[in-house]
Amino acid sequence: MSTNHISDHDLERYYLGMVTREEELAPLEEHLLWCHSCVERAEETEEYVDLIRLAIVVGDFDLEL
Repeated sequence: MSTNHISDHDLERYYLGMVTREEELAPLEEHLLWCHSCVERAEETEEYVDLIRLAIVVGDFDLEL
């Protein structure tokens, strides 16, 4: 993962706590230390997942993304 960006799928898995194996987690977190593009996408992913969770809890699927 040295020069490749993190996939959207892996960012979602990371935020949801589904990346647990150290051999997968360490390079992902290392990449996030220097890649501002992936950090921005990770923040967007976090916001998106939080909105989906809120919609599920509240039951209002008309939330503004």
